Amino acid sequence: MTWLDELDRELRRTRIPGARRRRIRAEFADHLACDPTAGERLGEPGVLARRFADELGTTFSRRAAFAAFLALVPVGAMTVALFALAARYTTNVDVGATVILVVAVQFSFAGGTLAFVRAWRLRSAVVAAAEGRVLRRRAAVGLASGAVTVSVLAALVSGRYGGLQVSSPPLAWTTVSVAAASIAAGALVLVRAAGLRPMAEGAAGDLSFDLGLDADPWRLALWIAGTLALCIALAGVVQSDPIDGAVRGLGDGLVCLAGFAALGRPLGLRR
Repeated sequence: MTWLDELDRELRRTRIPGARRRRIRAEFADHLACDPTAGERLGEPGVLARRFADELGTTFSRRAAFAAFLALVPVGAMTVALFALAARYTTNVDVGATVILVVAVQFSFAGGTLAFVRAWRLRSAVVAAAEGRVLRRRAAVGLASGAVTVSVLAALVSGRYGGLQVSSPPLAWTTVSVAAASIAAGALVLVRAAGLRPMAEGAAGDLSFDLGLDADPWRLALWIAGTLALCIALAGVVQSDPIDGAVRGLGDGLVCLAGFAALGRPLGLRR
C-alpha cells in the first residue's frame, strides 16, 4: 500500500467527507508527483488525517453553533412581533400549552445564545473533542427547543387549543412557516457537524470561560438567576402589578437554576 493509499484509508476512518477527502488526496498526489520522497517528510498518514479531522471538525462544530443562533433569531423576532401586533391570550387559556411554550422559548434562547458565546470564544482555536461536543449539544438544545416552540405555536394559531386570539392569520402562519424553515436549515448544519468531529484531547471550559471571568460557575448561575428575577419583578412594579411580577420573577429564576443543575454538565456550564 502506498503512502497516498494509506492516507486515504485514514481519512475515511476519521470520517472526512468524500468531496473533501478527494480534494486532499488530489493535492497530495500533485505534491508527490513533483517530489516522490515527500511522504517521508509529511509524516504518518494517521497523524495527518487526525489533524485534518480536528481542523475540519472544529470548523463544522463552530459553524453549527453559529447556525443555530442565526436560525433562532427570526424565530424569536417573529414570535415577539406576532404577540405584540396580532395575537393575545383570552380568558380561556390552555395552561399546558402555555407553559410548554414559555419554557421552550427560554430554553431555545439559552441554548442558542450559549452556543454563540462558546463558538465566539473559540473562534480562533482548534478545539478538543470535549469542546466540540459542548458546541453541538448547545446548538441541539437551542434548535430542539425552537422546534417545540414552533410546534406549540402552530397548534395555538390553528385554533386547536383555546385561549389565543389572532387578528392576523397570515402573519401567524408566516411566523410559523419562516420559523420552521429557519430551524430546519440550522438542523442541517448541525447534522453535518455530527458526522465529522474533532478528535483532540482536552477538557471543555465552563460558564466562567464563556463569560471571561474567574469565578465559580454556581455563583455565576445564582447571580444571573437573581438578576433575571429582579428585572422581571421590577417590570411588574412598572406595570403596577408588583405581586405578579415578583411571582413570575421568582419562577423564572428557579427555572434558570433548575436548567443549570440539570443541563450544566452536558452543556459545558459546570464541570
